[in-house]
Amino acid sequence: MKLINTRKGGIVLLKSINKLLIIACILAFALKSKGQVIENDSISVPDSIAAGEFPFVNYEADTIINGAYLSPLFSKLLKLENCDSSVVSILHIGDSHIQADFITREVRKNMQLRFGNAGRGLVFPLRVAGTNEPNDYRSSTNVGWNVAKVIGVTKSPDPGISGISMSTGESGAFFDLTTYNHDDLDYAFNQVTLIHTKDSLQYDCRFTDAPMKFGYLMSALPLEPKEITTTVTFTHPANYVRIQAEQTEAGQRLSTINGVILQNGKPGVLYHSVGINGAHYSDYNNSPLFFRQIKVLQPDLVIISLGTNEGANIKVTEDDIMASVHTMLQNIKSVSPASLILITTPTDDYFRKKYKNPYLETVHRALVKIAETEKVACWDLYTVTGGFGSCIEWRNAGMLQRDGIHFNKQGYVLQGSLLYKALNDSYFRYGAD
Repeated sequence: MKLINTRKGGIVLLKSINKLLIIACILAFALKSKGQVIENDSISVPDSIAAGEFPFVNYEADTIINGAYLSPLFSKLLKLENCDSSVVSILHIGDSHIQADFITREVRKNMQLRFGNAGRGLVFPLRVAGTNEPNDYRSSTNVGWNVAKVIGVTKSPDPGISGISMSTGESGAFFDLTTYNHDDLDYAFNQVTLIHTKDSLQYDCRFTDAPMKFGYLMSALPLEPKEITTTVTFTHPANYVRIQAEQTEAGQRLSTINGVILQNGKPGVLYHSVGINGAHYSDYNNSPLFFRQIKVLQPDLVIISLGTNEGANIKVTEDDIMASVHTMLQNIKSVSPASLILITTPTDDYFRKKYKNPYLETVHRALVKIAETEKVACWDLYTVTGGFGSCIEWRNAGMLQRDGIHFNKQGYVLQGSLLYKALNDSYFRYGAD
């Protein structure tokens, strides 16, 4: 075994992490976080979860397949742990399991506590858009917005990097974003990057870190061809920003928003999550602006957690799934060729709320096969969580919701802990080598 220096200058023994990590992660989630918190955000963890022992969880399978492929990512994380001043960017794409952010929040929390917190990362005012948003920020507005998602038939405005976009024709329209500190992580920010359409038809944007401040008025005219971001740096860290559309020229008549990146100027991990309820691989593939805007995030790793909705289709075939995944991988590589890719398989669920779902087995086989064919990494959550019929066990354990598809917070926290453990084990093996 090999020893490495940690961020704090100590020594870490590189050995495999066992089930105790699951216990520690979940117990840490249950502790009250410091700073500003959201009401009713704490959870009561059942004794069975705290014990970290579930007969239906295949702990031996909780590993990254082709983990050596992620060595460039692990190299950057090792530098961070040894006080490097860089930022590691991770983009996690998915469906409703990801939109709720419970899985991704658990991974984000553990990675940032270990390697450094560079900020909350990509967010979108989902409540403003009329859907559910994560618990560590809140959005509000003064007007109604036109909204389009990757799953929509009519996509106007084109869905961008958040899988959803919104627009308004009203000058003076604004939306507010307020972040909340969680899990001993401070999500105050001093840098705000707005991802939006920039041309002569767009309203200028005013950024303020307090409702009554004058703030910064930024032009919507691009300074260079194809520019799609505007960045403002505040003089002091803030947990609040208002972004307001303002007409300064007669021809301006629209404001189109694709996402907001919140950073604190510190080294560490940015863990961006993009989840759209009901999304398939094909939905993202039919949204070209989504892929074009990936390069804004400069992701070192792209994690793809889709397949649940494909598994609700009785006509699903391995060939169809593999073709859709291949297209997504090509779309990602075309705009961000240096990004590593990790495919995760979906969990077992109920078909029509009461039957074991054989169609997810088809999806599972296809995803494992395409990951091997494309020589990317894979995390086989389907097998880890028990495989075919395991939805019964998850329901009996009180972690599966009535719809037979979605989990409660405890269930998602457990899955997030398992993903972090798999990544951490692969990172340790990289360090040991």
